[in-house]
Amino acid sequence: MSKERILSLPCWGSGVELEELPGGITNRNYKVSCSAGKRMARVCEDRKVLGIDRANERACQAAAASIGVAPAIVYHEEGVLVSEYIEGRTLEDSDVKEEATLERLARLLRGLHESRAELRGELLYFCPFQTIRTYVGNAKELGAVLPDQLDAILEDLDGLSEELNPFRPALCHNDVLAANILDDGTSLWLVDWEYGGMGNPLFDLAGVSGNCGLGPGEEGLLLAAYFGGEDPAAARQVSILKAVSLLRETLWALIQTVASDIDFDYVAYAAELFEAYRRAREELRGSR
Repeated sequence: MSKERILSLPCWGSGVELEELPGGITNRNYKVSCSAGKRMARVCEDRKVLGIDRANERACQAAAASIGVAPAIVYHEEGVLVSEYIEGRTLEDSDVKEEATLERLARLLRGLHESRAELRGELLYFCPFQTIRTYVGNAKELGAVLPDQLDAILEDLDGLSEELNPFRPALCHNDVLAANILDDGTSLWLVDWEYGGMGNPLFDLAGVSGNCGLGPGEEGLLLAAYFGGEDPAAARQVSILKAVSLLRETLWALIQTVASDIDFDYVAYAAELFEAYRRAREELRGSR
């Protein structure tokens, strides 16, 4: 989508100014200033190879916005999503690791996951195990270079799925990394709901730990703040899902090596994620 088309959208007031924002590794993002205020415009299309369904993304973001954890949607049409612009800063991994931020993020996620009775809309179900299996098939079709011993990894994945306890599905973001968390100085906000859906709330906690590189002490602070104290059984579940989350992210990056036209080193990113997955998996074996 061209900048000219964004400028032609019917949701702006007068005096429209467009500024492309850096950092996106799936979509292109623009800050739009006009007489109606500031907005965030995302150039985004369905990405079937990544499991991105834009109608579901909008439904999840709208549901999250209704409980105050995501920006409200202002306008959308095919290929573009316009949301309220949150005045604040995007977090870095180092920010997330701070005790105060871990506590704030735990409260945010707890509120999101406990919002079941307030939710409206048709929200898809998200299963990381199914996502991984689908990503493998898509990566093969695209000709991406996959990890060695993939069959053994997938067999091990099935074993990990058997270790998970039953859970009550909740609305989850499913892609909680620092770049998707905004801090306006008072509240934290979750953005980019491309992988949102009903699922296992512990997967969001696992995503924070894996994506932000939390150490054992930092992960312990996050879980204690979320559960209101120590919960060894839940911590074990989160550790399993952290390995799963990192494997899913690895395969996502490998697909992007052949599917994306964004200038980003997906090969190096995939290698970094796969090494993190291997460490998380070894930690699991050592904690039995």
